[in-house]
Amino acid sequence: MSTSPLVSIVIPVFNDQDTISSALDSCLAQSMSEIEVICVDDASSDASVEVIERYVRADVRVRLVRQEKNLSAFQARRAGVFAARGEYLLFLDGDDGLAASTARVAHKKASSEGSDLVGFGVRILRPDGSSGGSFEGRLQPRHQSLDGSRVLSGIFPKDQPASGQIWRYMFRTQLLRDAYSLLPDDLVLPRANDVPIMFLAAALAGSYSSVSDQLYNYHFGAGRSGQRVEDLAQAQFYASAISSIDSIVDAVGEIARNSPDPGLILDSYESVRLSIIGHTCKYFVRNTDEHLLGAVLGTVANHASFIDMLVATARFAPETLPALKAMSEHVDLGNKPVRSILLTTMTLRTGGVSAVLLAQARIFLAAGYKVTILARREGSDRSAVPSDAVFVELSKGDRAAKLAEWAAICRAYEVDVVIDHQILYTRDWPEYAVAARTAGAATIGWIHNFAGRPIYDLKDLHSLMQRDLHLLAELVVLSPLDVSFWKLRGIAHTVYLPNPPSPLLLDLAGEKIDKQAPGAGSPLELVWWGRLEQRTKQVLQLIEVASELKKRNVPFHLSVIGPEWEDLSINEFNAVAKRLGLEREVEAIGPRHGHALVDAIDAADAFISTSVIEGYQLTIAEAQARGLPVFMYELPWLTLVQENEGIVAVPQGDASALASRIAEVLHDPEAYSALSRASVAAAERALSHDFGDLYQQLVNGTLPDTFSPEPTLADAQKLIDLLIFYSERNAGLLQKRPTPDGATASARKKSSGSRKPSAKSKSAPTARTVTADLSKQSVTAFAWGVAKPVGRRVLLAFPSLRPVAHRVKKRLLSS
Repeated sequence: MSTSPLVSIVIPVFNDQDTISSALDSCLAQSMSEIEVICVDDASSDASVEVIERYVRADVRVRLVRQEKNLSAFQARRAGVFAARGEYLLFLDGDDGLAASTARVAHKKASSEGSDLVGFGVRILRPDGSSGGSFEGRLQPRHQSLDGSRVLSGIFPKDQPASGQIWRYMFRTQLLRDAYSLLPDDLVLPRANDVPIMFLAAALAGSYSSVSDQLYNYHFGAGRSGQRVEDLAQAQFYASAISSIDSIVDAVGEIARNSPDPGLILDSYESVRLSIIGHTCKYFVRNTDEHLLGAVLGTVANHASFIDMLVATARFAPETLPALKAMSEHVDLGNKPVRSILLTTMTLRTGGVSAVLLAQARIFLAAGYKVTILARREGSDRSAVPSDAVFVELSKGDRAAKLAEWAAICRAYEVDVVIDHQILYTRDWPEYAVAARTAGAATIGWIHNFAGRPIYDLKDLHSLMQRDLHLLAELVVLSPLDVSFWKLRGIAHTVYLPNPPSPLLLDLAGEKIDKQAPGAGSPLELVWWGRLEQRTKQVLQLIEVASELKKRNVPFHLSVIGPEWEDLSINEFNAVAKRLGLEREVEAIGPRHGHALVDAIDAADAFISTSVIEGYQLTIAEAQARGLPVFMYELPWLTLVQENEGIVAVPQGDASALASRIAEVLHDPEAYSALSRASVAAAERALSHDFGDLYQQLVNGTLPDTFSPEPTLADAQKLIDLLIFYSERNAGLLQKRPTPDGATASARKKSSGSRKPSAKSKSAPTARTVTADLSKQSVTAFAWGVAKPVGRRVLLAFPSLRPVAHRVKKRLLSS
């Protein structure tokens, strides 16, 4: 044999007496004879050494290196690397094997291309004799050749699960010695001991090439992988994989300092570290009994911060997030002084949810708090931010990156309480609440609509919310009936608070208002303002009311003010009015602001609302502040309509009744004056709250119990009625939607083609056909599926409602 073998094969051995013979046989059967096989025994307690010694006596190419005590495969491989005489080196585990051509094929590739690293294919062999599968597919080479920093990014691609099996490569021996030299000589890594050295070798390598041949035979299931986690000692062993990757942080830093691309090296390392954390959490969730899972995941927390665990699972193992959320530490309100508030929404604008947030910001600033406003997405109107508040915007990136940034923002601005205004509109708010917890901040969720909104929208958000609302320190809703709903769902920490006044309401209020009834014979000036959203505000219903007024020969003009929305444009609205011959009576005129909006309100005799669902309809208070009577469809949960004598309400969708009431009142000066005075009084009540005091009580956890009433039987009955209403009201909207020409979307689809419609099909549509509800079949089953958990909670609290619930179920499923 040559004194200088071309290839050294290093086998770390620990209690492999049953498999080491097969591994050695595969080495000695190599078609290249210029090899050496270095077995490094890691203090085996079985007959492994005796087996190896027989091979040593039989073939001079086999050498045995013994470690007096167990130092892990990491140290065994290290000893083999520094004992090796070949220019190139392969690793083989004691329970695996090599193809006969491994050394020859890999060496030929390395020597011909001068590669520091050569990758090759792997064959998975299972106990039942089968091979192949997705795992085998992931172990095949992904690149033909790589140079410079591309070696590291190719082997450890950022934000992809780390795959650092060291036995998939042939190495230039000196490369491994350089990598090991960056680490302490006595470093012991019981778990994941190949990834650290593989990462360092990839970071140091100047070139990589590969062959597609499957040169390594991996015996799946022969090692410790895939076992159930039965106790904390076993969990600690698996969790020590994180310590293994942490052990090379200084070495990575040294390589980065000497690299032309330090950022790539550091980012790749962080990605690999998070991948290992995420994989460990995923392994525990999959392989641990539920009663032990919390404690087992706690072993990960001994090696990584909770925010790292959260970010790692969000990126690499999102299916484990529920288990991680369950173990996060609760942050209560009132357990520390509150000085800094973070208010967050999706994109900061000037209306809707943003208007509430901006009003809150001003109130908190006036009370002496530090205020930070955070937008989850770009595109905010920064000019709306109060001068004393800080505005930040999450950077672009995946959810994991944003969660890390969220926690960093909470720490940087020393946030004590987060008020999240997106609870009803996003699915990932629970992860952000947990991220805030890692920085010691409690999260308050603010719901801006009635609790039935997800049911009306046919979304399954209620299930998510019931599961994760425990992550909030407090849930804020807008009415006592909403409190009842969530308490019946098991969310005890629920309170209701009014929304703060809008800047427009503040501008409109304060003057003495003496609104005069419209003169006899004068056209009635009606007004509506908001966003042209058909889905919830039912703006096209305004046209139906107008049609009913015209039938009654009531002279009027209705101005519809506001920006167009996703489901209805200004031109579409006006096209419907024109189609129905109402273009002189009804007109959408676009948005108005400041004095122009105030002038339009003051020029009106009454405000009309046709919304089907709202949370806290500030336009009602704004209208009443200028003495306008309000005519609306019933929204019985709204606190603004409670004991409000300035409002005339009729059942939902009854445009005829609404038109009749408008005609009656506006031609009765005494009734009009009474409504106007009552409107002013109601607006004053809406402004009478001490919002500064209420918000301080909220963030300090000291709100009186009156803001969190217990559900009553009457509440439960109202909620059941509303569930039925929304299920039936919503029926058909998914199949057929009104269009500007009075047809429905489904009808248009059916009639599309080359044929022209017949003359009979051109009959004039009525307002009712434009806005009518159509087929109910498409949504009733889904609606019952959403309503059922609510019903169960109601029945637990109020068993006497069981007959009603059965009627509800029968009615929904038979619709």
